Order: sequence, then C-alpha cells, then structure tokens
Amino acid sequence: MYKIIAYSLFFFVSCAVRLYGQSMATPLPSSTIVPHHLIAISYNTTTVLVFPAAVRPVDRGDQDILAQKQPGADNVLKLKAARKNFPLTNLHVFTADGRIYAFDVIYTDSLASTHDLTALPTRTPAGPSENPVQLTGESVNTEAMTAFLDSLRCLPPLHHGPVNRHDKMTFRLQRIGFAGSLFFFRFEIANHSNLDYTIDFLRMYIRDRQRAKRTSVQEHEMTPVFLDSLSIVPGKATCQYVLVIPAFTLTAGKQFLVEAYEKNGGRIMTLNIRNKYLFKASKL
Repeated sequence: MYKIIAYSLFFFVSCAVRLYGQSMATPLPSSTIVPHHLIAISYNTTTVLVFPAAVRPVDRGDQDILAQKQPGADNVLKLKAARKNFPLTNLHVFTADGRIYAFDVIYTDSLASTHDLTALPTRTPAGPSENPVQLTGESVNTEAMTAFLDSLRCLPPLHHGPVNRHDKMTFRLQRIGFAGSLFFFRFEIANHSNLDYTIDFLRMYIRDRQRAKRTSVQEHEMTPVFLDSLSIVPGKATCQYVLVIPAFTLTAGKQFLVEAYEKNGGRIMTLNIRNKYLFKASKL
C-alpha cells in the first residue's frame, strides 16, 4: 500500500514539474518570422528566380524540387519539378548578402514564371546585425580554376567509362580529375538526332543503392562549385560538359548519380558513377 502511494506521489510530482517547465517557455515574437512566399513550379517548364545577391546554400523540403544555379549568373536560381503533382513542400534559399528567402512550393501544369526578387522590400532584421545569416566558405581562385579545367580537357578519355544511351542521345563520363578538395568531371554529350538538345538541369546526388519495401530513400544532393556554360547540344553534334564538386568517396550501399534534364523535353539521361571511377581520378 505504501509503495502504491509513493509511486502515485512520484508520478504527480513529475507531471507537475513538466507542466511548470512548459508554462515557463516563451514563444518567439512575430518579428522573428521570415515571411514565406508561395511559388508554383512545373515538370515541363522552368521557374526562374533572380536574387539581389549570389545564391549560396539551398535547402529543399523535398526531393521533388530540382534547384540549380544558372552557370555564369550566381544570383539566378532555376527550379523545376522532379515529378508531377507532388504535395505542398518548402524551399529556403540563402544568399551571399546574408539574407534568407523562404518559399512554400506547389505544383502547377501551367507555364512557369520568372520572378525578380530584387523588387521585394528589404526586411529589417531584429537586432543590431544587418545580415541575420552568417555564411562561411572559401572562394575559388579563378585563374587556378581555369588552369585545372584546361588540364582536365587535355586528358585522354577513360576506357569503358559509364555511359547512358537514350532517345538518340549518348551521355558518357570521359574523365575525372582532382585538385585539392575538388573533383573535376568531364562528360561527353552526343546528339544523334536532328533536334537540338537544350540542357536545363544537371542534378548530382548520392543515394541508397537498394532499399526495402515501405522504406524511404535517403538522398544527399551535391552542390556544384562550377558548371559549364554549355546550354545547347546541336543536332548531329558532340560536346563536352564539365562540372566541379567537392571530393568524396562512396560508402557501402551508396551510389552516385548524375542526371541531365532536357529543357521542355523528356530526354533525361542518368549516369551511375561508382567508386572505382572516383579512385581513377587524375591529379591536375
């Protein structure tokens, strides 16, 4: 009997302490809320966002959003849907001036749009700091980058590298180089049709190789340090495409995929690049 009373008293005191702790919690003031903007993206067309400063990290609430900076224009972000009719999700974009932009993203079958976010009123952050987000990172030396890219383009192609052939298109890994903490990838894109191939997105990510039923696939998006300015592969032509990402190796059960998306088209090509190719990277 005494044990029952003691346990009951202990339970009552524990609940009282938890409730008291919760009552002492102070909600965040409304002035700290970053406003969200509603934006619609499509599977067949591209939505373009123009920011007042260079785009840095992008955090996607779901893998259904494809996001990529425009080569040669660091303040331009292109968005596209990876599949049709995805549920409501969100997107956060960080820019070099320390700002954060929050979006609620929905799907649309209508034509996508272009938004000039430099026209948005500047939000005054709470506190003394002008920039609420402090970004870190090292800049890439332009002259050194150019030298590395020239060296990569001069290397002979790999023998029996990964290749994808689809709809009269060929997407092939030609060579991998490394310098410091960066991987340099050189691809060959061959267009065997009469129709031009316009590159919309190149997506790079690491994901689980196999998964059991009813379990989610874990994906890690790779953010490029450099993307080639090539945008069109003419009909009956072959072109090279170069990109640079932070160096990595694959752990057991993981695979590295590179996907090329056609603008306003369905010719999507995928390469599975395994560890054995990463280990063959040449020092630049």
